[in-house]
Amino acid sequence: MERVEEFSRNGKNFIYMDFSGFRTTDDYKRQIELLKPIVSKYPELSLYTIGNIENVRLDSAIKEILMEFMKYNKPYVKCAIITGIDGIKKMMVNTMTNLTGRKNVFFTFTKEQAIELALQQE
Repeated sequence: MERVEEFSRNGKNFIYMDFSGFRTTDDYKRQIELLKPIVSKYPELSLYTIGNIENVRLDSAIKEILMEFMKYNKPYVKCAIITGIDGIKKMMVNTMTNLTGRKNVFFTFTKEQAIELALQQE
């Protein structure tokens, strides 16, 4: 299964980022280094991201890594949707979005639901 997938639907650019099962800071760092050049090739506020964080480990070090990536990709992302999340992780992600000034973050259960939600956004 691909960990990064670029696609478009109805004229909207998407990047699917699969972090599922990640347990270590190195897992996240490797994925983010692959994602940065992909994200930055898009015009500002033109990208819809879907991040799968099912069965991941989130601790303070990983939280910092993810927050840095959220700051990095903020200029490019019109809408971010997180899938595969439970209650405690949702609270952590909400904290991260607040600390990075992100207001365009939503939650769904599946990638397909995320795509449908993104297609409804202006």
